[in-house]
Amino acid sequence: MSRAWLDSIDPASGASGARRELKSGLTMLGGPRSDLSVPNSGSDSAHLWSEPPKLIFVGGGDPPTVNGRPALEVSLRHGDRIEWLGLVWSFGYDDGSATLTEVSAAAAPRPVAPGSMATRAAPAGSIPAPSATAPSGEIAWQRLKAGMLAELSLSERAVVKRWQDAVVRGEFDAEAAARELIAGAPSVADNDARLADRSTRLMRDLLMSSVTRSAGRQIRQATRHGLAFVISQALVLGIYTLLVLAALLLVHTRFGHSIDAFLDGILGFF
Repeated sequence: MSRAWLDSIDPASGASGARRELKSGLTMLGGPRSDLSVPNSGSDSAHLWSEPPKLIFVGGGDPPTVNGRPALEVSLRHGDRIEWLGLVWSFGYDDGSATLTEVSAAAAPRPVAPGSMATRAAPAGSIPAPSATAPSGEIAWQRLKAGMLAELSLSERAVVKRWQDAVVRGEFDAEAAARELIAGAPSVADNDARLADRSTRLMRDLLMSSVTRSAGRQIRQATRHGLAFVISQALVLGIYTLLVLAALLLVHTRFGHSIDAFLDGILGFF
């Protein structure tokens, strides 16, 4: 199992001080909801992620530096030097590989006899235990949750605005955006009623999207057919009108009959 930590360093002497173990997932340095207080950080915070090790700066002030370089978002390695607002830390990371190599063959699982409890099939409908090699979290759910947090204004407004600008610039990173948006709403749990209600409506909309597209396509086709019918009838009426006018003109020029006299004769019967 991996673990990460920060060793504080005295800026003057360079001597190592206290060690602070980082939480699994996200540890926030500075800011109003900090796990590790940083004086004068205000609303700015540095988000330290353990899997994979990464630092993301959230705020509008001066970002921290990693190995002397300003870091808005940077991957971390064991031994990296982090400096921010007069504080200095050394980042430590252990992915657990050293412990795994010490496991001997004698510790391997023993064969299980057929018919024992361990080999019986799980009851129908039960949820299998997650694999030890499976990645932490569900990527699809994290991105969906992040989107709903932004839509419902449950995440930090500055983070939402920054990623909206990134989308406009064509610099959108789904993984980083999901992490920061979720980190900006630490009090919103996965089973929050607001997320449940929005996800229900979203599921309904997605479920009916094919039906809506089909109905819209039928309406567009009917509209096109109706418009074509009107245009064709207008063309037919125009052609017949031209033919009648041509016939009247022919009668007038060849036989000397006037349409006006013909109409006057008809009106005389009324």
